[in-house]
Amino acid sequence: MPGVTGSAARIPEAHPAGVGSAVDPSLASYRPGPASRFMARLEGLPGHGWWVPFGLALLLIGWAHAVLWASGRLRVGELDSLAAILAVYGPYALATGALGQRTARRALSTFWPATGWPDSDRATWAFEFANIPVRHESAALLVGLIGGFGALVGAPASMLGPEEGRLALFVAYAPAFALGYSLLAVGVVFTVRWLWLVARIHREATAIDPFDRAPVYAFSRLTVLVGLAYAIGVYFSFTVNAALQVGNVLALAFLAVSILFAVAAFVAPLWGIHVRLVREKAVLLRDIERRMNQLTTEAYARIDARAYDSMSPIGSSLAGLNAMRERIVHLPTWPWPPQLLGGFISALLLPVIAYLLTRLVSTLLGAS
Repeated sequence: MPGVTGSAARIPEAHPAGVGSAVDPSLASYRPGPASRFMARLEGLPGHGWWVPFGLALLLIGWAHAVLWASGRLRVGELDSLAAILAVYGPYALATGALGQRTARRALSTFWPATGWPDSDRATWAFEFANIPVRHESAALLVGLIGGFGALVGAPASMLGPEEGRLALFVAYAPAFALGYSLLAVGVVFTVRWLWLVARIHREATAIDPFDRAPVYAFSRLTVLVGLAYAIGVYFSFTVNAALQVGNVLALAFLAVSILFAVAAFVAPLWGIHVRLVREKAVLLRDIERRMNQLTTEAYARIDARAYDSMSPIGSSLAGLNAMRERIVHLPTWPWPPQLLGGFISALLLPVIAYLLTRLVSTLLGAS
C-alpha cells in the first residue's frame, strides 16, 4: 500500500478504480483469497450478482429438504422451517460483503481528493479494500468450518429432536452450518481490514479540508453498514433463530463477537479523523484570533491618533473575521452526518428496547 507520496495540493477526481475490478499485477503485493476472488466475479455478473445469494439460499433449502424427505424424517412435501432459517446466514454474509465492497469503492472515490496523493495510487488502495491475502482467508475459512461443525454438534436437543434420525438432520443442515460460519469468519476478517484501512487512510491523508464535508463523511457509510450488518445478524439470531442459541456456547460466542463489532465498528475507525478535525478547527480559530487581535491593536492606535476617517476598513475587516470565526466555531468535527448517526443509534437500540418491553409485559401478565 502506498504511503503519503503525493503533495498536499488537491487533485481533480478521476474515474474511480473499482473495488472489484482488475488491478495491475505490479500493484498486488499478495495473492487474494478465494472469497475475494469470488466477490470480484460477482461484480461482473448481470445485476452485480445480487441474485447469487438468493440462489444459494434456495440451494441450501433444497438440499436440506431433499435429505429430510429421502431419509423419511419428513413426509415428501412437508416443509422444515429451521432449514429455511439456517439457509439465511451464508447468503446474508455474502450479500453484505458484496455491498460493503461497493460502498468502500464509492467512499474511496469520494475521499480521494482529501488524500493529497496522485491518482495513480488509488488503484492500490482499491485493491487493498477489495482483497484479503489468501493465507488470512484460508485461516478464517478453517476457523469457520470448525466453528460450524462444533455449533451443529452442540445444537440443543430441542432443535434436533429425538436421537433416532438425527444423522439425517446433520447431513441436511451441515452445508448451511459450514457455509454460514465460514463466511461469517471471512466477513469478520474483511470488516476488520476495512476498518483498519479507513483508520489508516484518515491518518495518512494530507489534504483534509474541514470545510469540505463530502470527503470527511465519505467512510461513515461503510462503517455504519458494517455495524448494522452485525447488529441485524444478532437480532435475527435472537428472534427468528432463538432456539439454536439456548445452551449453545459456540453460537453464543459468535454472537457476542458480532455485538462487539456492531458497537465498535461505527466509531473506532473514524476516531482518528475526528481528532484531526478538532486540531484543524483549533488551528483555524487561533489564526482568526491572532488576526483579530492585530486589527484590534491597529484600531486602538488609530483611535489614539484621532484618525477616525481610516477606521472604516478596520471595522469591515473585523466584521468579516467575526463572521468567519462563527463559521469555524460551528464546523462539525464528527465525521458523519447527524442524520446518519441518529439512524444508526435508532436501528441499534429500537430492537433492544422492543425486546425488553415485550419481556416486561410478558412478566407482568404472567404475574397477574
